[in-house]
Amino acid sequence: MTGIRTVLSAGAAAVAVALTLTACAGPAEPDTEGHDRTVETASAFLSTYVDDGRVVRTDQGGDTVSEGQAYGLLLALAAGDEEQFDRIWSWTTENLQRDDLLLAWRWEDGAVVDEQPASDADLDAARALVLAGDAFGRDDLRTEGIALGEALLDDMTAETAVGRILLPGPWATSSPHAYNPSYASPAAYAVLSEASDDPRWEELAEGSRAVTSALLDANPLPTNWATVAADGTVAIAGAADGQGEPGYGYDATRTPIRFAESCEPADRALAGRIAAALPADDTLAAELDSGAGAVTSDQHAIAYAARAASSAGDGDRDAAEADLQRMSDTSASTPTYYGDAWNALATAMLTDDVLAGCPPLEQSASAAPAGADSGTGGASATGAASGTGAASGFQDPVAAAPASTATPVHLSIPAIGVESDLIGLDRGADGWIEAPTDFDAVGWYEGGVLPGEVGPAVIAAHVDSPTGPDVFFDLPKLTAGDTVSVRRSDGTTADFVVTGLQTVEKDTFPTASIYAPVPTPELRIVTCAGAWDPETGHYVDNLVVTAVAA
Repeated sequence: MTGIRTVLSAGAAAVAVALTLTACAGPAEPDTEGHDRTVETASAFLSTYVDDGRVVRTDQGGDTVSEGQAYGLLLALAAGDEEQFDRIWSWTTENLQRDDLLLAWRWEDGAVVDEQPASDADLDAARALVLAGDAFGRDDLRTEGIALGEALLDDMTAETAVGRILLPGPWATSSPHAYNPSYASPAAYAVLSEASDDPRWEELAEGSRAVTSALLDANPLPTNWATVAADGTVAIAGAADGQGEPGYGYDATRTPIRFAESCEPADRALAGRIAAALPADDTLAAELDSGAGAVTSDQHAIAYAARAASSAGDGDRDAAEADLQRMSDTSASTPTYYGDAWNALATAMLTDDVLAGCPPLEQSASAAPAGADSGTGGASATGAASGTGAASGFQDPVAAAPASTATPVHLSIPAIGVESDLIGLDRGADGWIEAPTDFDAVGWYEGGVLPGEVGPAVIAAHVDSPTGPDVFFDLPKLTAGDTVSVRRSDGTTADFVVTGLQTVEKDTFPTASIYAPVPTPELRIVTCAGAWDPETGHYVDNLVVTAVAA
């Protein structure tokens, strides 16, 4: 019998479970609608705005900016289009990349017309390069991404009393620093941190979180610009030069999107804070003043994407999905370079793990894709089994600090007659989580989330044994609405309601969609399923039951 082993892929910790289990239901049909939508929107942007590797702002005079090249790289990666990725990166290196590896901001009529770099473009490009290196098996791209990220760290970050911050450009090194809240990208920091092991990426993640929190304390909406002084003082601002009235517009709207895709619950919570400050009307103005009053009658896809992200961070999935539809409709009815870019990027960041974030609107367990292609940069789950074990994978749950330290002691699932004490599943000296030797035992993963606390807690047990059916044999009979209760050591009970069941292939286990962090308490109940493979001595599938707090 084997247990659980941690492996890393594309910035996410993945865990593989192997239990000795025998018998069960067949696999469900894969549902790839979410990823198909990502590929569709990304490919549409590429075919419309990319000309031989140059991303053209067709509605803004036909120029090109480093931001657009970075968007093109991310979307070529999302579409799985290696040839287009190479064309975009080749044009970028030939026309925009400076001697210090940073990217000049603007190119027009055959030449660079503004050689200052913009940190959001360099950060997005570095993220795309590292992930493309993994996705396409290209060490050259991965190396270039790490190098670009190092140049950014060296020239466009600053240490302040509130933490390390991302400067908008090398021109902002004097205190108080000009600061663009929407340039911060926690998911990009995580990707580059894992790839390079440079501690400054984690410092940036912590500093960006602290600054964003302070800015939302000062004003419920993030503004396009702000200032951060060396002593840690933060303030909203009207523009990069500090002039004008602060507003929530085409820059600021990126802030909730970037924080909502983070794998850190604290970042998602910041995105969720913004929801209450936004107008709730079906029609949303493209730009608002700092008090959320409309300053234009125009609509824009990114405004709806931002409200979708903030609603997702706040746990309101229905509102978020409604705004994603409005985003798509607006992009279709009023196509623009920036709107179409963010229609595609928000689709990838909020609904798909292809960019190695933790998408808050990825399909629920009852409808999630049955396979996530780890070659496209998302978290992958791998595992091994010995004897009669069968491997399944899941991502190590990431949770906020628990409000209670009470441990789970008993599991009750009345609909299938399960009443069982719970044992802890820990890691052995070999790095694997030790599976219970008793076939009748039910375990909870002690390295993850405490059942009843924020995040996806994990419970696993055998479906049967060499002598017959076992504790989770009837797990496939559960239906939406059935209840699950976990009694804890302090006498309290965490109650859950089943929302769905999913049978997934072990070889393509959808790690991020099932075990990604969530803003509320949830439960994942795992056992083996599918056909028995006599050649390997394994079941080919896993059954995952998802339940949410009652």
